[in-house]
Amino acid sequence: MSAIVVQSKASQQVIDVTEDVAALTASMDDGVCSLFTRHTTCALTVLTNEEGIAEDLLSVLHGLVPPTAAYVHDSADHVRAHVLSALVGPSVSVPVRGGSGWGNSSAFVLVEFEGPRQREIDVTLAPGHPVL
Repeated sequence: MSAIVVQSKASQQVIDVTEDVAALTASMDDGVCSLFTRHTTCALTVLTNEEGIAEDLLSVLHGLVPPTAAYVHDSADHVRAHVLSALVGPSVSVPVRGGSGWGNSSAFVLVEFEGPRQREIDVTLAPGHPVL
C-alpha cells in the first residue's frame, strides 16, 4: 500500500490528486486502484476536470447541508464537515487498464470540509487476473 499526502490551504477546498494517482498506477497493466481516507471531515470522489466543477460541487453540497446552530454533536461547522464527508464518502475504486483507465476528462479529488489540514490518502493497487 502507498499513501498520498495532501495539505489543504482553505477551510473548504477541492484538491486534484490525479497526477499522484497516475504516478502510482503507471507501471500497472490491469487491475483496480482503490483510494481511501481515514479522515472523517474530508472525502474522495471522481469529477470531470472541466472548469468550475469544483466550485459547483461545493455549492451544491452546501445547499444540501445548510449551516445551523441546532446540531447536537459539536459546533455547526464541525458537524457540517462530518455530514458532508459522509455524503460524498471516504473511498473511490476504479479499474486500471494499461496504467490508467479513468480517461483525460476525469480527476481524482480530495474534498476538504474542515481545513487547512494535512490529509493522507491510502492507495491500494490490486493487479487484475485474466478471465478465462
